[in-house]
Amino acid sequence: MALMQLVSDAENSRNLLMQSQSANAAFIKNQPESTWGKILSGATPEKINARMNELRESLCAINMVSLAEAIAYQEMGETEAAKVSLEYYAKFIQRTYLETKEFVERLDMIDPSPENYWTQKLPEIENRIFALPSNSPTLCLEEQKDEPETLQK
Repeated sequence: MALMQLVSDAENSRNLLMQSQSANAAFIKNQPESTWGKILSGATPEKINARMNELRESLCAINMVSLAEAIAYQEMGETEAAKVSLEYYAKFIQRTYLETKEFVERLDMIDPSPENYWTQKLPEIENRIFALPSNSPTLCLEEQKDEPETLQK
């Protein structure tokens, strides 16, 4: 019962964090790139920096909550649910950050952090998602042992 509550709370928290993350990413995407555009209709550097900090912090939180949710599913023996949860997270990363060409590089240029956080962390997060046991190809093959035709395709 405690694991079910953990999964429910984690999913609710993650969805709220993703909504906030999407809003902050949209805010950054909608900022003008030209100097004149920035002067005429851009947000203040302080506001942009605050949004960038929120993006970075909430991405870390989403990552932790998603992992906790997947582990709870695994502990309950719900491997498929863990996989679906991680796929949902991976699609969110893809849709929010990687779908728009050059957005990740733009985040690195805008971010006040001295390191290239976005170009380093997003691929790392994506690789970690696919490296988790519930996403491994061997697990998928093990689930299909009853269907030899599926393995031959």
